[in-house]
Amino acid sequence: MPIIILMLTLIVPVFAAEADSLLKCSAGYFGKNAEIKFNFQMYTRVASTGEEIQKNGTLLTANKNRFALTMPDLQVLSDGVSLWQYNPLQKQVLVKLVSDLENKLQPSEILFRYLNTKAVSAKKEVWKTKSVNAVSLNPDKYKDQFKSMEVWLSPADCSPVRLHTIDNFGNDTWYSIENLSKGKFADKEFKFSLPAGVDEIDMR
Repeated sequence: MPIIILMLTLIVPVFAAEADSLLKCSAGYFGKNAEIKFNFQMYTRVASTGEEIQKNGTLLTANKNRFALTMPDLQVLSDGVSLWQYNPLQKQVLVKLVSDLENKLQPSEILFRYLNTKAVSAKKEVWKTKSVNAVSLNPDKYKDQFKSMEVWLSPADCSPVRLHTIDNFGNDTWYSIENLSKGKFADKEFKFSLPAGVDEIDMR
């Protein structure tokens, strides 16, 4: 029995060290002030009703609070000074100052806040017929929102391919990330071009 206990105490730190190494590798993939673009799919199962919600879109994000989020029913862009929120169904766009917003959280941080957590353990999973590293995370930093967090990382470069969260209401959400790329993007990518027939409500 003492031998088994000793083996377990040795295994746990090794798993934790491997998970921590993977998380650091993922942070290194992005580096500082990385400008990134990716497609995403979001699937949520609402705990209280069993309803299943699916959304998809594209996100382009850069430093200085610039981003461009595009989904079928919503488009939100920020050039770091102004923010445009476009609803194509209502044919209306709201324009606000970023400085007036209470929450300046970048949309990318919703997906990549895992980088601000601590790794607990790692295991192998299969995603789209390929082996990936699934890292279980300590959600204490976001305990007001989540009770469980996990990220799946590519073994090739530690880039994220999936993120799994369970919030404090029991809602279960999977984010899947595809076509992730890094680069420098032109300023025009973060500015909204008003389509014909769309009402603009400028609240700046």
